[in-house]
Amino acid sequence: MPKLLLKKVLKKIKPTKKETEREQQAAKEIIEKIKKIKGSHIDVMLAGSISRQTNLKGDKDIDIFVLFDENTPAKEFEKEGLRIGKNVFRGHTWEKAYSQHPYIRGKINGFDVEIVPSYKVEDAQKIKSAVDRTPFHTKFVQEKLQQNQKDEVRLLRQFLKGIKAYGAELKTESVPGYVTELLVIKYGSFENTLNAMAKWEEKETIDLENQLTKQEAVKKFNSPLIVIDPVDKNRNVAAALSINQFARMIAASRAYIKKPSINFFFGKKTKALTAKQVKNFLTKEEPIIVETGYPKALPDIMWGQIKRLAKQLTATLEKEDFSVQRHSEWTDEKKTIILVFDLKSNILEKAKKRTGPQVFDEKNSEKFLSHHKNPLSGPRIENGRWVIEIERKNSSAKKFLAAEIKKLKKTEKAGMKKSLNKKAKILTEKEILGKYKKEPEFREFFSTYLKGKEEFEFY
Repeated sequence: MPKLLLKKVLKKIKPTKKETEREQQAAKEIIEKIKKIKGSHIDVMLAGSISRQTNLKGDKDIDIFVLFDENTPAKEFEKEGLRIGKNVFRGHTWEKAYSQHPYIRGKINGFDVEIVPSYKVEDAQKIKSAVDRTPFHTKFVQEKLQQNQKDEVRLLRQFLKGIKAYGAELKTESVPGYVTELLVIKYGSFENTLNAMAKWEEKETIDLENQLTKQEAVKKFNSPLIVIDPVDKNRNVAAALSINQFARMIAASRAYIKKPSINFFFGKKTKALTAKQVKNFLTKEEPIIVETGYPKALPDIMWGQIKRLAKQLTATLEKEDFSVQRHSEWTDEKKTIILVFDLKSNILEKAKKRTGPQVFDEKNSEKFLSHHKNPLSGPRIENGRWVIEIERKNSSAKKFLAAEIKKLKKTEKAGMKKSLNKKAKILTEKEILGKYKKEPEFREFFSTYLKGKEEFEFY
């Protein structure tokens, strides 16, 4: 792999000395401020990629952990954590966010800052909340990751960003930053990691501390990639990675090794389809597009609900014999949620064939025939079995989907319920084209969806 190419990439993604100093100073000032606040907290620390010096240029994330004694009552822990967070953000923009417990995040002098309360525990396997592991992660990486490997992590992160397989959010179903650090610790460098990734198999298992056998890990975790947390053998830190993203990492690694290109790191700007091309697609493929409003909720919570709803509706359509070829989901995280379903056919024949028991099975034959006394056609015998044709309840996918959405308005979870009640509807071709012309973000999503290709295969 060309070293000059990687040097060029690194120059683009590595923070300058001045940027690093500014970040460190901003973090230091916040930490000093927290230390001066009176309260029951016992320590404060910098976490995240800035603390490990693996952050990318332009990343403005500062994660500060406020540590409490593990015996601090839950109510006091939550109350004090929020109080300290609000105190830090006095005079700045902030909001309450949620993990296992609430915390405060916002902007301070151009940085995205999170003030997260955490219990200070002696053993990562005795944590009281999920975030309690983070100090252990920071310590492990700081001890194991060599100075010269920090840039290797940066290269790996940018590569995964370029192929859209990076991030801890539910939106991406990818790998978080911590996993990229563990991979470089495991394989030594960016190049070695890509060579290894190209040969990965399903249920690939990485266990830096040799805490479990391969068999134990596979039995314990149902994931395409298993990366055992070095500080907690009961956790797979790659659990959020979907099978598609896992496969994408493998395929992109192979493609890069064959033909290295800077496009793998930064993507290649491709032309959006013209409105005329989209209209042709809509005529030929006839995708069903459901649009709903976006409720007042955190994106990570909503993405989980959106993906679950898309899978739920797909399963419901399949149950009614509508063959779903593919589906996708998108939101601008402000006003609109979009679900797209591509079916083999949007209209099914009104008659549905139903095959019953063998004629030789007298008891079940009688049951079947008595249950279907007035079929559209039959009963007749085919290949030794009773066969009838009955009227299909739902022959139009659009009508069926509209009825299902109406039902879900009453039964869905809070966030999605609010969303579905915000003018949920199936878009007409005219409405889709209007949206495509007016909204750049939707245009980018829908154009990519209709093209339906892995862009790195064409670099």
